Amino acid sequence: PLKIANWNLQIFGPTKASNATLMAFYASVIDDYDIVFVQEIRDSSNTAFPALCALLPNYSCQNSTRAGRTSSKEQYGAIYRNNISVVEWTDFNPDSQDRWERPPVKATFNASGYLISLYNIHVKPDDAKGEITRLQEVVADSGNSILLGDLNADCSYYDVSNRTEFLNWTWVVKDSDDTTSASTDCAYDRIILNTGANAEYSNYGIYSQGIQDGVSDHYLAWAELNASAGS
Repeated sequence: PLKIANWNLQIFGPTKASNATLMAFYASVIDDYDIVFVQEIRDSSNTAFPALCALLPNYSCQNSTRAGRTSSKEQYGAIYRNNISVVEWTDFNPDSQDRWERPPVKATFNASGYLISLYNIHVKPDDAKGEITRLQEVVADSGNSILLGDLNADCSYYDVSNRTEFLNWTWVVKDSDDTTSASTDCAYDRIILNTGANAEYSNYGIYSQGIQDGVSDHYLAWAELNASAGS
């Protein structure tokens, strides 16, 4: 089994990194998964994400460049077990067409011979429809591919009843799910599988235990694949 997750850590920077109890909690949750993307890293000093990785000795880490149209910049961070390797890393930032507030990253992982490409993005809330539509221009429907992240794909930001994007893919996080720890009841965080990845899909979940105000306004969303070499 290969467990893949996404977690928006809500303004993750030096302030949160200085809280040892909070950092230990983050690490204890992440340690249950094989590949985790963390989002909303806001840290010009580039110290918070390495500090989190230092608490996870059985994992390797890689992060994207800082992106954002305003002075508020964010990065994506990939955390993956040491027996998994990154064979390709594509950072779409900067995007010459300016299609996204925070352009996606693509990471292709080799997990004991099983290859899977993950596309990660934190979609701008008030342009969720447009940004998700434009993702179809770069997210390849080939091999085993997954699009995951805080897509803001629900409630007032995105009309799920009129969804036209990634219709041939499997949206494993249901529209009725709540991926937020705040008072909202919205399935903002999504995991979307192409046909190849869906053939190995076995389960998904929303991890919420202990995630409350001060930790993050998002729960962790995960999916499990029964991956095998050569598939």
